[in-house]
Amino acid sequence: MFDRVSFLGALLVVLACVGGGLRLAKAAEPGAVFGHWLLEPSRLDGNRLKALTGPDGTPEGLGRSLRFVASPGPGHAEFLGQRSRIELSPNIADLGLPRRELTVEAWVSVGKPMQWGGIIGALQDNGTYEKGWLLGFRNDRFSFAVNSEGQKSLTYLTADRAFEPDRWYHVAGVYDGTTQRLYVDGELAGESTDQKGAIVYPPKAWMTLGAYQDDDEFFSMTGRLHEVRLLGSALSVAEIAKRHLAKRDAFPKPKPKPKPLAIAYGPFVDWVDRTTATLSWEVDEPMKGRVRWSMPSGQSVELTTGQTGTRHLLTLRDLVLDGEYRYQILGSAAGLSVQSKPYKFDSSFYYRLPATPLAQAGESKQPNLPGLAGQILELADARAGYALVLGGVDGSLALELVRQSDLQVVVLEQDAERVKAIRAALDDAGVYGVRASVLVGSLGERTLGPMLFNLIVSERHLLGGQLPPATGAEALRSLAPSGGSLVLGPAGELGQAQRWLGQAGSRLVRSDDGKARWLVHERPRLAGAGEWTHQYGNAQNTSCSGDDLVKGEMGVKWWGEPGPRPMPDRGPRNPAPLSADGRLFIQGDRMLFGLDAYNGTVLWSFSSPEMRRANIPRDSSNMVAAGERLYLVQGRYCIGIDGATGERAARFQVDEGRGHDWSYLAAVDGMLIGSRVKRGAVYLGDDGQWFENFDAGDISRVTSDRLFGVDPKNGSRAWGYSGGAIVNSTITIGDGVVYFIESRAGAAVEKAGTIQPIHRLGEQHLVALDLRTGKPKWDRAHDFSKLQYMTYLVYADGTLVATGSDKKKHFHTYAIAAVEKAVEAQDGERTIIPPGSLIWEDHHAAGKDHHSGHLQHPVIIGNTFFSDQWAFDMRTGKQVRDDLPERRGCGTMSASNHSLFFRHYFHGMWNLDTNKRSQFEGIRSGCWLGLIPAGGMLLAPETSAGCSCTHSIQTSVGYLPRTME
Repeated sequence: MFDRVSFLGALLVVLACVGGGLRLAKAAEPGAVFGHWLLEPSRLDGNRLKALTGPDGTPEGLGRSLRFVASPGPGHAEFLGQRSRIELSPNIADLGLPRRELTVEAWVSVGKPMQWGGIIGALQDNGTYEKGWLLGFRNDRFSFAVNSEGQKSLTYLTADRAFEPDRWYHVAGVYDGTTQRLYVDGELAGESTDQKGAIVYPPKAWMTLGAYQDDDEFFSMTGRLHEVRLLGSALSVAEIAKRHLAKRDAFPKPKPKPKPLAIAYGPFVDWVDRTTATLSWEVDEPMKGRVRWSMPSGQSVELTTGQTGTRHLLTLRDLVLDGEYRYQILGSAAGLSVQSKPYKFDSSFYYRLPATPLAQAGESKQPNLPGLAGQILELADARAGYALVLGGVDGSLALELVRQSDLQVVVLEQDAERVKAIRAALDDAGVYGVRASVLVGSLGERTLGPMLFNLIVSERHLLGGQLPPATGAEALRSLAPSGGSLVLGPAGELGQAQRWLGQAGSRLVRSDDGKARWLVHERPRLAGAGEWTHQYGNAQNTSCSGDDLVKGEMGVKWWGEPGPRPMPDRGPRNPAPLSADGRLFIQGDRMLFGLDAYNGTVLWSFSSPEMRRANIPRDSSNMVAAGERLYLVQGRYCIGIDGATGERAARFQVDEGRGHDWSYLAAVDGMLIGSRVKRGAVYLGDDGQWFENFDAGDISRVTSDRLFGVDPKNGSRAWGYSGGAIVNSTITIGDGVVYFIESRAGAAVEKAGTIQPIHRLGEQHLVALDLRTGKPKWDRAHDFSKLQYMTYLVYADGTLVATGSDKKKHFHTYAIAAVEKAVEAQDGERTIIPPGSLIWEDHHAAGKDHHSGHLQHPVIIGNTFFSDQWAFDMRTGKQVRDDLPERRGCGTMSASNHSLFFRHYFHGMWNLDTNKRSQFEGIRSGCWLGLIPAGGMLLAPETSAGCSCTHSIQTSVGYLPRTME
């Protein structure tokens, strides 16, 4: 039958040829072979792939990102994922493609999963207009999409099993007018009856091999294609199986996979200096520490610690300045070789200042100066950032600060001749313009911006007892809040220095004989400033920092690192940056950064390739800030990191850690709250996912099987709770109570601790636990079944609000009493309702049903609940505004007490006091939450990496209200 059908198809094609060109006849019979392409080198004629049947193909990227390979066989085309494809037609209207029935099959090997992968397709899919068909893959599962008469959308039928990268598969999609089927290696892998009737095509579209392409999207596959066939009939399961068996043995058998080595803790790469780093990790069973280390040149070596144990540390030397290294940790278990997954380390991501060339500097002119500079640094606890030397003598103090710290030093001096001499001295030492600079002027002239310096000293006061050439108020204005220090002494009368300082608090540090030697002032946190300590601002999830200062016109205070290269793609809804205690914490692509929030200095960074979290709307973030600590989840551990240095100072393990991971994380009232999932139950977002659509792979919820409290001072477990399947995205903490929604459906409870589809999460209960003891306070059944795309829970002033949107992109919001409340009934009488009772509800269509309009996380400012395009009174549910500004981009909102921040064409701001909207032109954030008002500033780390939209600046920025300049 195959030969007869092929012959008929070939005959029809020949009849349709005009002037040597090849075009498919529109009158072709339904059973015909419409196209047959063998992607072997022998079929290549110049820049043309000769078809066995159907239109010839035009390769794009031939010789660069696309090549034809004969060996190892069978012959195939190799797509490298960089603008590579084979165009079969720029306009399918000329082809007369199958409408009533369709079979499309391919022999394919996918090298890299991606969200929108195409093997062959003829479609248009822009979210509101979906026509045609596609054989491809969604992430790591093959898929087959079809649209038919009477249906608005494509049905993406996804395989019930994942494929292995680099393995050959026979994949076939079949549509018979009533049923859509997907086959992998001759076996049924998916079936749907959503589509019925003839296939509907867009008026104009490409037909392409090796890429997902429509008029606004183009994603090249990484992988190999040997053969593709397109038929106008629906092959049976027996025919599909026969097709698979006919060629199966021509392909290399899959190589046996090495036994995986699970890394218990780490790995971490920490810089020692510009060409040296350490690699550390832990495993569960003792073994020799070995690493396969691949260099940018392609050369690989095996490194070893020379020790047998569970903890390992290697020193990596002679690192090139800008190279990508790859490595795998090796070992043995039960006599078998094991290896970790492959990891990357990019040596470009080094942010320390250049080391001081001490050999050039010579001996200090002041013999006691090294000791004095060391005391200053110890008193100020300042090792990195910016230092200001007010009033210079010879530059020797600036040089000592450079030698003993990672500070960038600025000398401010009014005497032009002295400035010239100090510049020469620092230049002779090799640090001028690199680690130190000298400016002519005074603080009174506003030569320097406010809140800039981590340390202010005076060489003139240190060496000669003269007060700095500025007022105390001017000096204090220049100090960074939350720890910036001014240190004066040891010469001179410190009482006079205290009077110069004015009303600002200070302390005197005395020597062993009781004499005052140093005057130290540490600038406190700004009055009215807020913090952003959790994913949505706080553990209440209000997306409001409570900052009273961030409002009005804003100006750029600092800009710089990190840029886009160390950041993850903007699409997968990544964790938000955090800010507390004057620091800014940014999670990159397996890199973690600690910055000074007031001057943008990168204080520390390290590589952590097992640190990753994505699809935050269906999960929770993996880091929180609390005072001087940043807490980070990696695998089974919560790691306590020193916010100033990046030192991993403490860690806490989840119960039964070998088979489980720590998932949810919060830090509230001196306690850590965590949840537990089965190992690997996390979204990674590494393959171009956007998590925007109503697909199980996008909207399934991360659920936990246990919730617990930990005392971070000693690591002791305060309490634990196990009940149903806890929905991570709903865990909320307010006023000493932990709230969450859990499913008690039997199937969901059985799978608690995994990523679960929403249809399984029935029998939902809203639960309240005491924060200190974990004891239940109340529990109430609710129907949240309309919260389908996502489920959010937020808390403010004794009220919980659960919100989300359904498949039709309608928002559903339920306000629930968290405590006993007095409410006004319809007849005007006041009624006492128990906790867990519904207060009000709202239902409306999303104001924007694309680019995350239907995924928006709410914001609470005071008693106002902002959701989608509307605002409601938290107490009554009465709509108070419907004029929220348009938000074109796909991020979600954040807020201070006076302003809302969002992504529009660029960074956007809405002043609630004046109803004025403004934009920060030329720069934009990513696809979730990247703008955080904290510490009196608007902090906007780079989060737009990978974005192809038209904006020109990809950098991190700190904005300051003009009124504070």
